[in-house]
Amino acid sequence: LGLDLINNGATFALDPSSEVGFGSPTQNHTVKGTAAVPFQILTVGERNLRGSGDALFLAVSVTVARKLALSHQSSVDLTLNSATGQRGSLTLLSTPTATALIVQDGSSAVTGTATVQRALATANAGLGYRHYSSPVSGNTLNDLATASFTPVFSTSYNTATTAPPAAGFPTVLGYDQGRMNTTAYTGFDRGWFSPAATAPMGAATGYAVQLRGTELVDFAGVPRTGNVPRTLPRATGSVGGEGLHLVGNPYPAPMDWSLVTAADRLGLDAAFYVFESSSPYGGAYRSAVNGVGASSYIGLGQGFFVRVTPGQTSGTLTFRNAHRLTDETLNVPVRRGAADARPLVQLALAGNGGAADNLYVYAEAGATAGVDAAYDAAKLANPSGLNLSSAAATGEALAIDGRAAFAAGTVIPLQVSVPAAGAYAYTAYVSHIPAGLSAYLVDHATGTRTLLTATARYAFTLSAAEAAATGTLAGRFVLAFGPAAGPLAAATAANEALLTLAPNPTRGAVTLALPAAAQARAVTVADALGRVVRKTTLPANAATLALDVAGLAPGVYTVRCAAATARLVVE
Repeated sequence: LGLDLINNGATFALDPSSEVGFGSPTQNHTVKGTAAVPFQILTVGERNLRGSGDALFLAVSVTVARKLALSHQSSVDLTLNSATGQRGSLTLLSTPTATALIVQDGSSAVTGTATVQRALATANAGLGYRHYSSPVSGNTLNDLATASFTPVFSTSYNTATTAPPAAGFPTVLGYDQGRMNTTAYTGFDRGWFSPAATAPMGAATGYAVQLRGTELVDFAGVPRTGNVPRTLPRATGSVGGEGLHLVGNPYPAPMDWSLVTAADRLGLDAAFYVFESSSPYGGAYRSAVNGVGASSYIGLGQGFFVRVTPGQTSGTLTFRNAHRLTDETLNVPVRRGAADARPLVQLALAGNGGAADNLYVYAEAGATAGVDAAYDAAKLANPSGLNLSSAAATGEALAIDGRAAFAAGTVIPLQVSVPAAGAYAYTAYVSHIPAGLSAYLVDHATGTRTLLTATARYAFTLSAAEAAATGTLAGRFVLAFGPAAGPLAAATAANEALLTLAPNPTRGAVTLALPAAAQARAVTVADALGRVVRKTTLPANAATLALDVAGLAPGVYTVRCAAATARLVVE
């Protein structure tokens, strides 16, 4: 292999195909060779090495396929310049199934410029937006280029009033939630901007890059280590993106978000959001919070969103070496995590165009029906136009909804938006529902109630007129809990707080009915924009109410009585 380890004049034979460790008291070592040297695992500094300032010098090109481990026992460095002035190089390799990582603490480092590769494991091998973050310091955004991909930067995008700008659409985008000046986009999309090609890649900063899933991006710079703090403001406004920040894993190693403590994310929600591409412009945001949703692992080179909690003016996110993973066998897929003992309902909504979205509703003591920074994840709108979320008691759309408990009569309104007419279907994953209780998907438009099981599937079709008229399908679907299905299933409807309307559609009068009488309850009718257009009260001990909707413009409305909702079509 042409490889020698030079140590005080002695030469040692090495096998680079296996794990190799260097280190002896207060001595430096130099790796020399006549060709590039490949290692699977390279360990620098053994337990018996106690001196300070010790180092392994590279005087030849070295690649590491699985792991570079720097001593945790003392200040031991891997130096890319040899003592005699010879210059070596280091490359951490990556494939779709394995990406090399660096294990280190704050007292050990790689000195000099190294190359850290990042390949993707993705179902979309074609063009798509991927969120990257640099694991090294000292590089610019031009570093995103590959042998077959040249980034497009177009700062005219930042002031364009129409989309796309005349100079062309950029393929590299940053995100700034303080950007509220563009009129070309609405809501969450207002924050995107095109940085300059020569701008440095910020520490713990994410970027959206449109490129093929087969590209191999490499980052050239000094591998980052130690604490990396970010101060994140929350802008004022009401367009929907306040407090969102595209940050990123700053290290040449995967990290585990579950190790990020509340003290490490002051003023921030506990949730994070990873984008998964499905087409050149399509994809979905996968959220994770409190062990629910996507995996808590965040890959090397991966960007992701976090949010400053509403009511806070700013937050601080501090990345630490303690958050890093050290197991080289983990390739960190972002998918549903490990088995969970908490009651959980996962609903998936898919369309005939291939777009899909997920909603997680789970139960844990301490959570509420409102928005809880420690238990819930806000909904980030998917570019596909297909979105599924629940509605918190305060009205905010949630991608992950934590509740204190599931009980008979619990009703959770669902919010659905679809991009076009066509066929759609729900599937479900249900686990650890309390004994004697079942979860149901209720379609108020058809009066259908579907028991949610591992094999349950509920399909529906929207015509072009229905898709245009219903918009977000407000009030049509709810997730409801009632007594477990069985011989007495016919009686379960009487125990669920579900609202029915008849006739529906109507032209001026409708009867509202609940399964049972109770205390007086407010009744509201809201239009497609959420504006209340009628308000009355269902009297105490009454289960029905004649609701006057005469004079309302034709359209789709949401009728709400306590926690129950239903969709009403006025002709």
